[in-house]
Amino acid sequence: MGVLIDETLQLASKKFADFGFKEEQVEQLLLSGKKDLEKEIEKLRVLIEEDGVDIGRVNDCLHALKGLLYNMGNISAGDKMNELRNEKNSIDEIAEIKKILSI
Repeated sequence: MGVLIDETLQLASKKFADFGFKEEQVEQLLLSGKKDLEKEIEKLRVLIEEDGVDIGRVNDCLHALKGLLYNMGNISAGDKMNELRNEKNSIDEIAEIKKILSI
């Protein structure tokens, strides 16, 4: 989880600065983005560790993460969430989600 968040925050910092936000605005955006990412990742972690995984709820979390990642400039990770979201969330896809999120 830490690697994904750290990578995303680095990309977001550059993206927001390049967009013209002031340093204190960038810091607030990064803080808010980190909080949102942590919340969605934790929600996803809980869902995929349950017996009888609810695929619809997993896909909702993947969709939310995709949007956050895209908005923060981590296009490759957002694309991966989208790809996983479009799968049927078999055991292999759940294992891939766990690998990406380091859980």
